[in-house]
Formats: sequence, structure tokens, C-alpha cells
Amino acid sequence: MDVLLPLLVSLGCLGAALFLADRLLLAMEARGWIYWRKTKGVSSIGADFLQAGDPTAQAVRRAMEQERVRKNVRPAEDPPFRVDLDAGTVRIRRTGGDERGQ
Repeated sequence: MDVLLPLLVSLGCLGAALFLADRLLLAMEARGWIYWRKTKGVSSIGADFLQAGDPTAQAVRRAMEQERVRKNVRPAEDPPFRVDLDAGTVRIRRTGGDERGQ
């Protein structure tokens, strides 16, 4: 009986310490500091390695690159407006199917 009580108290303290450590780590994960139990992180190198042979990931990557290139290409025509800061005027050119000689 002399050994049983300290053993139970020690196990209870160890369990409480593990519980508090788990709660602390979950709070740190909620702030984005670490990955603990709820979310699993994959490094960027690991993500690239996992997606290297995936046809869906390749198609998405290719579409994103095409969209990036499309957005960076300048249009062949001038913008539909001109601003003259010295005169304080703005000229807007109509675009689209309804052209009325302007």
C-alpha cells in the first residue's frame, strides 16, 4: 500500500502533464506556429515530389502558368481612355460592337 499511492499520484501527474502539453501544442497549432494533430503539413519539396507524377496536378500547374502569361501580356491596342493632366481632361473611347463613328 505504501508503494501504490505514490505510484498512482505519479501516474496522475504524468497524465495531467501530458494533457496540458497536448493542449499547449494544439494552441500553438491554432496560431500556425507548428503542425501537431489537426493539420498535416507537407513541405514544398515534399508537395512537389508527391505531385510530380499526378496528371491532374500537372494540368492545374499548366493552366495556372497559361493564365499568368495571359495576364502579363499587354493588349495590342491602346487603352480606351486618355488622361491629360495639364488640361484636366479625360477622353474615353467607346469599345465594343456599338461604334458610332468615334
